[in-house]
Amino acid sequence: MIHAVTNGFGLPDCIQEKILSALPVVDAVCIREKQLSDRELGSKVESLLSRGVTPEKLILHSAPDLASFLPVRGVHFTEFDKRLAHFKEAFPDKLAGRSVHSADSAQRAEKDGADYLYFGHVFATPSKKGLPGRGLDALREAAAAVSIPVIAIGGIHYGNIPSVRQAGASGAAMISAFFK
Repeated sequence: MIHAVTNGFGLPDCIQEKILSALPVVDAVCIREKQLSDRELGSKVESLLSRGVTPEKLILHSAPDLASFLPVRGVHFTEFDKRLAHFKEAFPDKLAGRSVHSADSAQRAEKDGADYLYFGHVFATPSKKGLPGRGLDALREAAAAVSIPVIAIGGIHYGNIPSVRQAGASGAAMISAFFK
């Protein structure tokens, strides 16, 4: 599994073009634009859909309210967002993911109904300046603690995907590889 995660720059046309070009090689695009209002995000997602992005590949980050009227695959939640269980209850056919940072957190997310997890940050990354990556051993521990797919994120690029797969990850999520 390969997920492209947007970079938080508001989905300008150049990023929308990159999303369109990435569609053939990704399983999902996680729209992570926390600075946009629900109205702005909805408008940007509608623009992507009108440009040919398939709804089955779109995951909204931290925007479960939009999932009721936008045809998206699902919603991704932050580690401490309590809305995941309610979302799965209301939308059992939509995917629900959660970001986690430990095996314990992974187990809680699975118990809350998560369909998949982003575990990170695995390696050092410019988006987490000064913080060392959690490493492959922590990824391995989290992946072994749950029965749902764990997707590695943080400092991931095509050269280290084999090592995260060997550590038990079902795939990788990348920001810079697609949007830098």
